[in-house]
Amino acid sequence: MKQVTIKECPSHIMQECREQPVELSAEIYLTRLERLRSRMKEMGLDAVVLYGDREHFANISYFSKYDCRFEEALFIMRADGSCIIVVGNEGEAYCQIIPYEIQVLRYQNFSLQGQPRSDSPTLREIFALASISVGMAVGLAGYKYYEDANWFDVPEYIVQTLRDVVGHGSLVNFTRELTGLPNGLRMTIRSAEEIAAIHAQAGKVANVMRRMFARLEPGISELELSRAGHVDFAPQQTYSMVNFGAKSVSMGIKSPSPFVRLECGGPMSMAFSQRGSLMCRAALAAEDMRSVSPELRTSLEDHIMPYWSAVARWYEQLCVGCSCGRIYDQVFEIIGNPRFGFTLNPGHYIGGDEWVNTEFRHGSEVRIHSGSHIQCDIIAAASHPTVSAICEDTVVVADEGLRLELKSSYPKRYQAIVTGQQFMREVLGINLHEDVLPMSSLNAVMFPFMLNTRQMLALE
Repeated sequence: MKQVTIKECPSHIMQECREQPVELSAEIYLTRLERLRSRMKEMGLDAVVLYGDREHFANISYFSKYDCRFEEALFIMRADGSCIIVVGNEGEAYCQIIPYEIQVLRYQNFSLQGQPRSDSPTLREIFALASISVGMAVGLAGYKYYEDANWFDVPEYIVQTLRDVVGHGSLVNFTRELTGLPNGLRMTIRSAEEIAAIHAQAGKVANVMRRMFARLEPGISELELSRAGHVDFAPQQTYSMVNFGAKSVSMGIKSPSPFVRLECGGPMSMAFSQRGSLMCRAALAAEDMRSVSPELRTSLEDHIMPYWSAVARWYEQLCVGCSCGRIYDQVFEIIGNPRFGFTLNPGHYIGGDEWVNTEFRHGSEVRIHSGSHIQCDIIAAASHPTVSAICEDTVVVADEGLRLELKSSYPKRYQAIVTGQQFMREVLGINLHEDVLPMSSLNAVMFPFMLNTRQMLALE
């Protein structure tokens, strides 16, 4: 059996990649709409209503590119394929971002408090304008689905108005059809263009992380390190993190502080995301073992190395057709001991939102399908003393047909991915299946001493 060791990290791994953004074409969105219409037909629905707000924008954005900036919104598709978006005062102009013709209706109660509300139809009138009427079968999607299809995580006034219009028994929760596994409409990447866009985002995320690694030094504050990432104004999908020391790290999702400075020897973590990709690393804030605090001297062999062996096994198990339950069990076999603090799922699907859904759990019979867009997100967090190990990255699982399409349409990106696969196999020692496409050259690269990017973990 291969063992985890510390190995020299090739210098090119920390060299920034060239950033070339990829914008999804209108054709991608129109194709998604056709799939939505087909799913409605399969279910016998006359209309689908998607709810969104600032935090829960991804369902609407997936089909329209429109993300809710300040206000709530509704996206409505009728059985004939025609679409309507319902927005507040400030969303009306922003609807120009939608890459196809769509009817825009302004519902001023979606606007911020205190803004004008005198020139707006009622919500019941909005649904009438959308040709939603009594007796119609309507699917309503929020952010989550429940075992009871009559439960909705949508504001009560919207749910009640729809029920009043169509009848109580005619309204069903449609969210599972979007984000359920394995068949939710949002749960499959179907084109090389989408993979290229994800790869571009992951490369950008990796560059930010590289810049922060390069700036790490004792005395720097969490906030100062975040500035070193030279982050632009492109939207992120979750809060970025820089955490120094036991207190900050133990909170997990805390934002960087100007008052917390890096002291050698303790735990640390940092994470950055763009829509479609997130990267996180957590280990020791040290140059080498000599600079590790005495209470954490055993954590390298007792915590961090076993953790990374679980990450390596996760990658080695992943392929089209593999069981999510088996992957969970393989990871649990290594770090299932309570001392690792392993409580969440070892991986999840990702999209415009950071966590869309997951089947990486014990007993799951769901199998990985081609087009799976996944985070290797395994967290091993212990206390007394506090130490955290995280090596989180983005992958796409693609069958031969999807890989050949990527090779034909985006040969440079395809070659970069193949080079990343070779690095993971030949240098990191991870027996990676050809179906697994690492989205950045930092995939699975973990520095146990985060102030020293010349040393990384590998199998031998």
